[in-house]
Amino acid sequence: MSSLPNSKSSFLRAAQGCGALALAGAMVLPMTPALAQNATPATDAAVAAATPQAAHQVVAATPTLDVSLPNGYNYDGVNVFLVTTEGGTVHVKGAGYTKEWRAQHGTVALYIAPANYAPSGYEIPTSKMLRFVEGQDFTIADDGTFEADLKVEAYDLAAYYFVDDDYAQDPTGGTKYDVRYEIHVVAEQKGQKPLTTQELWTSKNVVSTQVLNTLGKRAEPFDPSLAYNAVGDSAQAQKLNVGGQGFTGNINSVKGVQFVVREKGSNTPVLATSDIIEFDHPTMYSAYRDGNLHGTVNLPANTLDASKKYVIEVWANDGYSESGELLAPVVGKSTEGRGTLLAWQDLDLNGTNGYRDANLPNAQDPKKEDDQKPAPSDEKLKTPATRGELAAALYIQAGTPEVKLPETSPWPDVKTDDPNFPAYVWARQKGITFGWSDGKFHADAGISNATVAAFTYRAAGSPAVKGNSPYSDVAPGSAFYREILWAQQNKVVLNASGAFDAQHMVTHGELETLIEAFQARAK
Repeated sequence: MSSLPNSKSSFLRAAQGCGALALAGAMVLPMTPALAQNATPATDAAVAAATPQAAHQVVAATPTLDVSLPNGYNYDGVNVFLVTTEGGTVHVKGAGYTKEWRAQHGTVALYIAPANYAPSGYEIPTSKMLRFVEGQDFTIADDGTFEADLKVEAYDLAAYYFVDDDYAQDPTGGTKYDVRYEIHVVAEQKGQKPLTTQELWTSKNVVSTQVLNTLGKRAEPFDPSLAYNAVGDSAQAQKLNVGGQGFTGNINSVKGVQFVVREKGSNTPVLATSDIIEFDHPTMYSAYRDGNLHGTVNLPANTLDASKKYVIEVWANDGYSESGELLAPVVGKSTEGRGTLLAWQDLDLNGTNGYRDANLPNAQDPKKEDDQKPAPSDEKLKTPATRGELAAALYIQAGTPEVKLPETSPWPDVKTDDPNFPAYVWARQKGITFGWSDGKFHADAGISNATVAAFTYRAAGSPAVKGNSPYSDVAPGSAFYREILWAQQNKVVLNASGAFDAQHMVTHGELETLIEAFQARAK
């Protein structure tokens, strides 16, 4: 995926559309035992304070396995993938596989096999799997630990699911779905035959299972091009039907992009826009199927003048600013600083007669340096968001309902004259949060991905949730499994697949995106 311009939208206005917000704070939620090992004392305080509080559990010592892809493909800037058509190395580290454990359970084997999943109409390629055995492919030390590089050659694993012959046609319109793979730790008894994929799915002799991120091939580069029809008599109303190609990868927007027509020249007003062209990728919530998009710009009569020059642009819709203005291009407003410009092209009134390469944003004004220093607002987006800010944003998104305020603050660190006091009380009354175990609210504490998932889930009314987690690090029994699954299904997450990274501390820019998604979920 190519790097696209960062969104500059505001979660304050994404929460509502009008009004001002005084900023405030967040908390770190309970971690799974594995994550909690590295927790700091400050984090421990937050863990103990999360609401609702899960019962304490003592986890018995069991063998562990850590999996990484040191030379994998960093597809989305966060998750690393094994490209199955290229091959690569899967690095594994294990502990707890002592001689005593193996004498009781059996020989250790590692299987890389397809997950028990396939898109509707597709079959699971069960013939493609790999098996690695201790003593042959890796060695276990006397202390029960091992570390090894498992070599996966190109095409050793299946790249894509294949269509069931019972279907007359490809139900996806030709889209290729990447096969989902898992790595299993198996204890094999002496003389036992290698397991089949079906046996792995039943957890036969399986000690543990982890998701292995795989892609059939690398994503195509972000290489936009545009095509559109000729404009006839400009004195008459016109329809400009626009197609786009090469808009691949994740686009930093809540719902999609817009086509924009304006007079050529710096900071000129927008003359016309298309409706939002919503994302339609079958597996990625912020991308387009095969990088293609189509939309229509309605040009009112006398909008264009043949004696002037115009540009057609593609903008990400970025929500609202702190002052309540829509950041996406608005008719009659200039485009400077409004949302994210993805691509542009000089508008040819005679049409394009096929697709023409579009320009990237920095090519629009040669006088501007490519490496410009970020504005203060840009730096603000990189700073940690807080628990108070999250509560206040959700309160505004709810329409700032009237709250019966207590005479005395329920938290010693929050005064009744705090501008966000009504938001905090509202959050308490809604069961979103009650504070930490020390009795304080901790408005300035940072927020994790899991915090946002829990808060937004409760703000949505704690609805029933069905389905299974697609995340490699979130399984049934994980802390806040239900809340995270709901957030994923409603796209109130930073990543819709791969790893969730529950303890990642959310920045202001990321919180803006998450609140926008929370607001847009019901639309």
